[in-house]
Amino acid sequence: MNITIILFILLAVLLLGALAWAIRPPKRRLVSITDVLAALSEEHHYSRLPQILQALQPEDTAFLRARGFAPLRRRIRSERGRIALLYLDCLQEEYEKLLEASRVVAAMAPEMVALDEAERFRLNLRFALGCRYLRWKLRLGLEPWRGFGLLSEMTSGMALRLEMATSQIGERSALSLAFASILKERDDGMR
Repeated sequence: MNITIILFILLAVLLLGALAWAIRPPKRRLVSITDVLAALSEEHHYSRLPQILQALQPEDTAFLRARGFAPLRRRIRSERGRIALLYLDCLQEEYEKLLEASRVVAAMAPEMVALDEAERFRLNLRFALGCRYLRWKLRLGLEPWRGFGLLSEMTSGMALRLEMATSQIGERSALSLAFASILKERDDGMR
């Protein structure tokens, strides 16, 4: 067999494998109302972004190299990179939780959350690709500043949208309860 045919068959098998992986059903867990409220009330990981970015700055460990502690500097840089990767995992988990919470809120009040499934898919894809890109940059030792900022903005934007939607739902339900009690008082007064 010719090497071109072997490479072509290998490429075809690789593409079929990638296609099978891409169309697999997502691992989606059901989120309850209490999970949505917990996701909105807990402290968000994106608030720790400045500390992560500071730890990744090359100037933060430059004095070690200047004093002749290059092995220690490399070890510290690799540990900080590992911590940044763990932070990125937490940020991605938080974003996925917020995205799932947006589905629940959209089911409760579709007019409040203007995010449809296509938009959710686009945002999720953009976030996942950004995470993958940032992981590679961190592993290669490249500067990830801008990538972290974009992912953090996406997470905080999703949290803000959900908080606004849940507060509007709360206001609307409080108004409907007040209106129902006024009607009940009026009916009781007419008897």
